[in-house]
Amino acid sequence: MAGALTPSGTAKAAPDRRVRQAVEMLSGLLHEAIAYLDGEEASAFISRARRIAADKGEAALKSFLADLDADDATFLARALTCHSLLASTADDVIGRRRSVEEDAELPLTLEAALKATPRGKDLLKDLEVVPVLTAHPTEVRRRAVVEREFEIARLLTLRRHPLGVRAEGRLRESLFREIALLWRMRLHRPERIAVSDEIRNALAIVRDAMLPALIELYDDWSGLLEGEGEALQPLKFGSWLGGDRDGHPGVDGSTLKLALRSQARVIFNHYSDEVRRLWFDLALSSDLLTISPELEKLAAAWAKASPHRLDEPYRQALERIWERLSTTANGLAGGAFAEHAPAYDKAEDFIADLEIVRGSLEACSGARLVGPRLRTLIQVARACGFHLMAIDLRQNADVHERVLDELFRRAGREAAYLERTEEDRVALLLEELSHERPLRSPFADYGDETLRELAILDAAAEAVRAYGPRAIGAYIVSKSATLSDILEPLVLMGQVGLVRGGQAPSTQIYVSPLFETIGDLERGPEVLKAWLDLPISAGLRRPGGVQEVMLGYSDSNKDGGYVTSRRSVAAAASALTRAAEGRDAPLRFFHGRGGSVGRGGGPAAEAVLAQPPGTVAGRIRMTEQGEMIARRYGDAPTARKNLESLTAASLRASASRLPDKVSEDDLMLDRLADGAFKAFRGLVYDDPAFENFFWSATPIAEIAGLNIGSRPSSRTPSRRIEDLRAIPWVFSWSQARILLPGWYGFAAGVKASGLSVPELAALDQRSEFFSSLLSNMELALAQANMQIADDYAALAEDGGAIFRTIRAEHEASRDLALAIRGGKELLDDQPALAESVRLAARSIDPLNYLQLELLRRRRRGDDNPDLVLGIQLTIAGIAAGLRNTG
Repeated sequence: MAGALTPSGTAKAAPDRRVRQAVEMLSGLLHEAIAYLDGEEASAFISRARRIAADKGEAALKSFLADLDADDATFLARALTCHSLLASTADDVIGRRRSVEEDAELPLTLEAALKATPRGKDLLKDLEVVPVLTAHPTEVRRRAVVEREFEIARLLTLRRHPLGVRAEGRLRESLFREIALLWRMRLHRPERIAVSDEIRNALAIVRDAMLPALIELYDDWSGLLEGEGEALQPLKFGSWLGGDRDGHPGVDGSTLKLALRSQARVIFNHYSDEVRRLWFDLALSSDLLTISPELEKLAAAWAKASPHRLDEPYRQALERIWERLSTTANGLAGGAFAEHAPAYDKAEDFIADLEIVRGSLEACSGARLVGPRLRTLIQVARACGFHLMAIDLRQNADVHERVLDELFRRAGREAAYLERTEEDRVALLLEELSHERPLRSPFADYGDETLRELAILDAAAEAVRAYGPRAIGAYIVSKSATLSDILEPLVLMGQVGLVRGGQAPSTQIYVSPLFETIGDLERGPEVLKAWLDLPISAGLRRPGGVQEVMLGYSDSNKDGGYVTSRRSVAAAASALTRAAEGRDAPLRFFHGRGGSVGRGGGPAAEAVLAQPPGTVAGRIRMTEQGEMIARRYGDAPTARKNLESLTAASLRASASRLPDKVSEDDLMLDRLADGAFKAFRGLVYDDPAFENFFWSATPIAEIAGLNIGSRPSSRTPSRRIEDLRAIPWVFSWSQARILLPGWYGFAAGVKASGLSVPELAALDQRSEFFSSLLSNMELALAQANMQIADDYAALAEDGGAIFRTIRAEHEASRDLALAIRGGKELLDDQPALAESVRLAARSIDPLNYLQLELLRRRRRGDDNPDLVLGIQLTIAGIAAGLRNTG
């Protein structure tokens, strides 16, 4: 089938036998499982379909698919989707090992970064890297399916060493069983996932992989942190699970409480286990050593010591710590322990007790007796507290305006808040922050929206009291565009005691404006200046005067396209840093990246190193969304590698300094972005036929109906592109193999800018940012398949002109990318990645053609429910092959 095995415009490279052999083995086991469970005829049907897809050409495949009834089509969709999942798993396991074996450079480590970075030790003191897990609806796979993939991956890793005949047979049988279980597993969700499900699914990965990886890293880093009092926590975790209510009707005060309680249970189980292990280790007799007065006091506080252990003060102290942990867990995490000791008021008190144990060992017996377990436990406790992950609150600025409008009206204010000018709003908000008199009244009758917002703020105030102020990471204000957008949540938090008003107001939760659209990113520096110039802002920022600003990759992409979005985010980061630098307010940037290229995706470490000079400065947060959580952190070794490379890259990026002025490179990029912006807007927003083309030529309507996340796919019931969330926007283009958000506008931008290929090639050599932009774009161009996309475009009436524009831009962008890099084929400088793309195409091209056939039937009015299921299965299979959804 033409175009089935290779992306458009590429040639087939020499196959990687190890990956292909693994895929063939898993594929054979899948057919064996189908034959075992459904009969030889069923297996032969799937084999025939795959042979036609591989050997007979596009016309034969289309004819074959057109003759299938709905039941057979759905059966085939399930088989092809399972094959795509298995092929992706094999490529992840074998391909990842291959890339490490063939790469001369070792994976980035913190130790290597320290040695290679000027002032590395000094920079380490301020380093704070926080990956933030979000619950955005991009994970098509059910948790049960992900677990099977993990187990298959684990079994595959066992084959890296030669096995005996019997061991190989047992391993093959284990793989068969896992694949058979996958085949009998429901691959789709019949009901929409709830917030509680998202919390449980993400915490399973944190508990099983991310937390063990964090513990291992702090254990390894203990030598690097020596001499710093071991009080440094360069790596922490954050989360939006249960607190991100922007356009999400399922998030409220109860979900925030559930998330924190669930997180606390995970971390308390770890603390309890570690203290118990220390108890077994430290059976030290007071007859044979001395102890510090502090430890003696701590041991004496435990009145229930066994008469057999009266000479073991360390054990007595640790029993006291364990019992206090148990009591604390009862209150915070629903523990199942008897309460024999008072609870800890805060995590710092638990850490202080551990420090007493360590201090006594060091002072009286020598530092070598402390051991890595106690040192690492203290480090992890400093990083995770009793909350494990700091949960952000997030809400749209429009909601804040409506809630405040009602609060002011119920309080008897003359002019409604919504009718005021920006200047009047700021004056009114500053007046409210100047005193402690609340607007909220227990006797007023508020609307549902206001009650919901006040309820989650009440829950946040309760969380701060119970878990400590670090339990809530930030208050993110979506759609920030003005100074009042920053002040509004502060006034709202004042209604629940999180903000104390007066001449010098203070807050327990810090506000982070989120600049999302191209216009908001451009206005961001002026908004930041206005905020920092307020005398009260100094007391309303993070410790050390740090101000966090979040930068949005997703909506800026949907607003202005790939090139303009990336450039606007980078330019905003530099401009915001300059704005804060003269006001003695260091910034921490929070990068709202998605999994796909169109939403800021790509290797996280590479993205950090490509940040503008002087903008990382030791502090960075980045979102991890949907299926990327499982792919980057699904098992402990992978989580460890990715977490350490992210931390090391952040240290290296922190060594750069902000340039004194805008460079010629920046001006070139601005010209490129301006041209790309006009081309993107011209297609997406200025052409009146585009909206209908998008809804017809992509499976957006079917994606909107998927039960892949708890959040609605659009902010309003309309079909307007402006109202659609960025994730289904990107997801739809990926499914149709166009991947428009990952490249469209580049060639048009180059043409409009007047930049030549030699100029851009030189820029590629000088600029980490531009090099990263090109590299990620090239992947999107390679994953696109214009031949298949042509068939999707045919689903739209009168869509030919729009698709011809898209196809011409794809070809021009591909040619330019190759000319700039000096390549002959897409990804020919990254052979492992190129082979991965080709391997994925073998699995997903047939799924695309099957999806097209089912979409045609559906849109002709066929309401057979098997068609809907078949479409959902093809969506899952294509997403698995492309490695992301949105």
